[in-house]
Amino acid sequence: MYLKVLGFISIILLLSNCANMNKSDCLTANWQLIGFEDGSLGKNESQISQHRKECSEHGVTPDLSAYRKGHFEGSKLFCTTNNGFTRGSQGKDYDRSCPQQFEAAFLIGFSEGQTLYGLKKVLNQRAADLESAYKELDWLEHTIAEKSELMIADGLNRKQRIVVRDEIAQYQQQQVELYDLLPELKYEFENAHQAYEQGKDAFSGY
Repeated sequence: MYLKVLGFISIILLLSNCANMNKSDCLTANWQLIGFEDGSLGKNESQISQHRKECSEHGVTPDLSAYRKGHFEGSKLFCTTNNGFTRGSQGKDYDRSCPQQFEAAFLIGFSEGQTLYGLKKVLNQRAADLESAYKELDWLEHTIAEKSELMIADGLNRKQRIVVRDEIAQYQQQQVELYDLLPELKYEFENAHQAYEQGKDAFSGY
């Protein structure tokens, strides 16, 4: 039994490495196995249209009945609640590949996975916003220090010093605005982090 399963997996891995079907592939194709592979990878049954197009160039017509039978069996592996959650939480698409008998279970997991993925996206964005603000504050602090040294350096005339002074004032204003914004950014990050952690707890059964 185990050898049979391993054999199936080996053939599927071999097939998945072939992006297109050449003449030899078409002539020796096991359409039930190809359907099984497509189904287990979450590819829609319409994928056979691509196979048909590729093999028609070599005068070969796919066995639709065998393909559909294999696709149905492969879909049993793909169309599970757990796999739906995994794909949804990774932000992957669903190609409406699951037969009606399995789709409801898959979509339950997929929907909940998408919910967690959405929470993670928000958290990542809030973290990026906060990091960007801190980086800009560091840059402003460094730039203001450089401009301040330039203000007292030799070689500048009065007009040039006024320009530098105005630049410093502008940077300082930006600095004040960013410091005022920090509490809001921190609050949004903490809320997003809490929501994501709660989401992980809610879906910990997967």
